Amino acid sequence: MRTTFSILFLGSFTVWSLSHFGAVSADDAGARHAMVEPIKEIAGYRNWTKVNVEPQLMQARTAQLCAALTVASADLNSKANPHRDKYISVYVNAIGREAMIEKLKPIFPEGSVIVKEKLPDKMSETPELLTVMIKRSKGFNTITGDWEYMVVDGSGTKVEARGKLENCQGCHLATPQTDFIFRSYLTDDVRNRLK
Repeated sequence: MRTTFSILFLGSFTVWSLSHFGAVSADDAGARHAMVEPIKEIAGYRNWTKVNVEPQLMQARTAQLCAALTVASADLNSKANPHRDKYISVYVNAIGREAMIEKLKPIFPEGSVIVKEKLPDKMSETPELLTVMIKRSKGFNTITGDWEYMVVDGSGTKVEARGKLENCQGCHLATPQTDFIFRSYLTDDVRNRLK
């Protein structure tokens, strides 16, 4: 049994390392299909425009709103709050780039995708969780400007929640003037150039 586990582990590691570096041969095509693929809407998001230069501490108000779903209200300020003292990095795809970093009152075009990484500390390169907003066609979600919300695990491979998520909508309703997007993470330099 121990030998079988070692062979499976080494085989899995070899397939992962080869595919990770783009070196999977045609003979390994079957192994590639067995691997977990990233969620298609956010695949390669770290190659998109990074909106904040360095990770920023999540605002206390936002952390409390996000935590309300997973923590009893009495615990919102305690260490039990999974969003307290977390950092974020935000990315936007090419479709949404202009609206995000150039427009004072943006209207994001259909197909815009925004990914927010939740990081355990400022120096971390591995997110604990991703929250995603995808701009859908007109009429998809009239409450908050046709945005679809998605919560994905830190690896970007498992959707934990998706759709017209009430907790997300409840928070984003506060920002209709910016197409329901919070941009507190914009640098002062970018903010001063918005037109």
